[in-house]
Amino acid sequence: MAVIHAPQPLPAHAPVAPTPMAPPIDLLLVEPQFLVRRTVSAVARDMRLADAREVTTIEQAEALVAFTAFDALFISLEEEAAALELMARVRNGDTKCARDIPIAVTAAACATPLALRLKQLEVRRLLLRPFKVKGVLDAIVLLRQPSPELHKAA
Repeated sequence: MAVIHAPQPLPAHAPVAPTPMAPPIDLLLVEPQFLVRRTVSAVARDMRLADAREVTTIEQAEALVAFTAFDALFISLEEEAAALELMARVRNGDTKCARDIPIAVTAAACATPLALRLKQLEVRRLLLRPFKVKGVLDAIVLLRQPSPELHKAA
């Protein structure tokens, strides 16, 4: 006589079916160095985190944000003054991008005045050069998360 057993529950470590990933975000990548730009873009694309529009200068970025709404910005601070001005224009609503768009920046160094300005501009992530690909991946994942409400001065 055959014994019929009740189905057993899955063990706690059993793999769970993957959930569908959110579609890639539209990322504006401003990076003058070819190798860095291509690495960031490739990581974002290969991990299906972002579709990166690549530009090499802040001037090119200014032209794009005037007519295109991106989901996130990833900006090199090599042109520091111009990059800070671009971020200020975005935060002031002077571009097609949302005022609360997530922003990540890369820099060779960051003194206290720059750190305070980046905080004021509500930059989500600062990557200091040289950075690892894992740092880029973490920054892009952070850019995909919903933006907290910007604090508005009354």
